[in-house]
Amino acid sequence: MKAPKYSIIPKPLKYEVSEGSFTVTPETAILCNPEFVKAGNYLSQFLQTKKDAQKGAIKFNKDDSIKKEGYKLKINGDGVVITASDVNGAFYGAVTLKIMIMQAKKSDGIAELNGAEIYDYPKYAYRGAMMDESRHFLGIDAVKRALDNMALLKMNKFHWHLSDDQGYRIESEVFPLLNEISSKRRYELLGGENKIAFPGMEKGGNEYFHYYKKDEIREIVEYANKLCIDIIPEIDLPGHTVAMLAAYPELSCLKGEYEVFCENGITKDILCAGQDETYIFVEKLLAEVCELFPYKYFHMGGDEASKGHKIWENDCPVCQKKMQELGLTKGKDLQVYFNNKVNAILKNLGKTGIEWNDGIGENSNSDIVCQYWINRSPAWVKRENNKRKFIVSPCPALYFDFSYAKVPLKKVYKYNVAKSGFVNENNILGVEFESWSEWIDDESAWQFAVYPRIFALAEVAWTKDELKNYKDFYKRLEFFKAYMRSKNINYSRIEKKKFGLKNRSAYLFGNRGVEYKYNENIKSKNVGEGK
Repeated sequence: MKAPKYSIIPKPLKYEVSEGSFTVTPETAILCNPEFVKAGNYLSQFLQTKKDAQKGAIKFNKDDSIKKEGYKLKINGDGVVITASDVNGAFYGAVTLKIMIMQAKKSDGIAELNGAEIYDYPKYAYRGAMMDESRHFLGIDAVKRALDNMALLKMNKFHWHLSDDQGYRIESEVFPLLNEISSKRRYELLGGENKIAFPGMEKGGNEYFHYYKKDEIREIVEYANKLCIDIIPEIDLPGHTVAMLAAYPELSCLKGEYEVFCENGITKDILCAGQDETYIFVEKLLAEVCELFPYKYFHMGGDEASKGHKIWENDCPVCQKKMQELGLTKGKDLQVYFNNKVNAILKNLGKTGIEWNDGIGENSNSDIVCQYWINRSPAWVKRENNKRKFIVSPCPALYFDFSYAKVPLKKVYKYNVAKSGFVNENNILGVEFESWSEWIDDESAWQFAVYPRIFALAEVAWTKDELKNYKDFYKRLEFFKAYMRSKNINYSRIEKKKFGLKNRSAYLFGNRGVEYKYNENIKSKNVGEGK
């Protein structure tokens, strides 16, 4: 009788159990193709073993015929061979081997691996996770822990939301007021616009002052690079810019006084799209930020600017003049002009721009990647899907700041891109979950929101639809729950719990929310039970 398969998430394309086994010991050396040093380092650090330029029972080989980011893994009595065509593929082979070793029978530091042959490659090239640190700042260690777990799930894009109405979180030497003023707000806790809908969430607490120093960002970028993860920063433009306007009000249409926003919701305040000074500021700022992130993509935001369009249309003579010059009648069209200009700046900096789909218009440059979050008509989806590349992250299906009643684990797992109307697969880069931090105010709350839903998203992003099965996934998830407990990850135990939504917000409400508190009760009652 053959040994059972190990639990692997995301599920591999082909996984065959074979005869034989291999024993990994502290003396097991790793022979690594120089091109695949990231994979070798990742594995040797986990095993606390050595790399050897001449020999090794764990070998990394190169084969250009293997699909991009794919790998072959073979375990038999002679050792382990991981074969890939590129760096990421070799790394993901190492990740799979690590997961198998974690589950192998162990004795005195020796692990016996069952024989196996695996062939695997991802469904999508873009497998993303988003963290919002503008609203609430989690810090460098929390980011690194998130990156570690992304790597374990073969996720490769970390979307880092670092600028919004509630704070600017990047050190700026070009515009120092972005830190002196924009990185600071009067209250730590953000309040809701509707106190009835958001009970117990009124703003309050002490002054909130956080931003990442450039050296800290470089440290995180280097850390992510070792895990084959690209970091995509987001500077939200032209809306969600109240924090910037608090420091540089001359960039606004109304030239009034602003303060960093201490509540949630959407404001009407917006950058002036009619004056040259705004574009000069944006170009200098993006040049400074892009230097920190040596990757292809840069997110320019572009969402929820419609209230500001009214200022452009009715209250700002500079924007009205610009619209007249351009032959425009609507503020939405001026936003398309604005973001096309931002996109041109990014192209000159060697970046590909990403924009939220509510900012995309008929005349938006076709090389802008559209991040799809808010529902649009099938006709809109079809037209834009044929015109440009897409990242798919629909609300609420992949919004992890929503409650488990609203977005249960199974709903995430069952999400299907094609069924959302995206018929041109060639223009789908991939999928991403969002975790906005209006109501997520610390790492524990972020973990509760994200885990275990991130495991479902990882399989949506990697595994072919015809191989997916929720019951099988849930069974494999049991090992990863044990892993999360070993790492003190505050994952949700209530993914199956049905909460009524009547008279209750869809949001999680951080560590003060009903679901979070219910989860803490479950944990306290089930210590040591593996639940």
